[in-house]
Amino acid sequence: MRKLLLCLGLVSFVMLSGTTGYAQNVKIGFVDAQKVLEGSKEGKRVKANMEEFVKSRQKIIDLEEQELKQLEEDLVRQGALLSPEAKKVKQDDFQKKLMEYQKKATDLNKEVQGKKFDTLRDFNKKLEEAVKQIAEKDGYTFVLDRNAEGGGSVIFAKENFDITSKVIEQVDKNAGK
Repeated sequence: MRKLLLCLGLVSFVMLSGTTGYAQNVKIGFVDAQKVLEGSKEGKRVKANMEEFVKSRQKIIDLEEQELKQLEEDLVRQGALLSPEAKKVKQDDFQKKLMEYQKKATDLNKEVQGKKFDTLRDFNKKLEEAVKQIAEKDGYTFVLDRNAEGGGSVIFAKENFDITSKVIEQVDKNAGK
């Protein structure tokens, strides 16, 4: 929703600024970052590396899960033959290993999420640099990212459209009232 409002605000700004001379040569483009990720050689390489990383972590989880299942089967199969003390020791061992497995699964999941975040952040830097090069070469004033939800965000904007300092002044002015 925030991105949609940002895009609407940008379009409104461009349309309204036509009377002040800002919109004389405004050129707006968009890029579908998801398509770039899926269609570029670099994006495919990034995705393949990420999938390989996820698979390697999943193998670790699968092995631990298989070991747990084996322990559980042994406990069920031997349960009637074991003394109550021996059965309790095996149950405690199983519970301990189950908790270790759950912690490891959680840790590996966090590791995978962190890796995905870092990988996509690095890819987005490359995407932004490519967009900036194209925008400057082809004379785009603004380039938006069109995402799957139909909203977007600004990837590139010419510096002369940056009103950040004015907004800072106005926020401070409003806070002083």
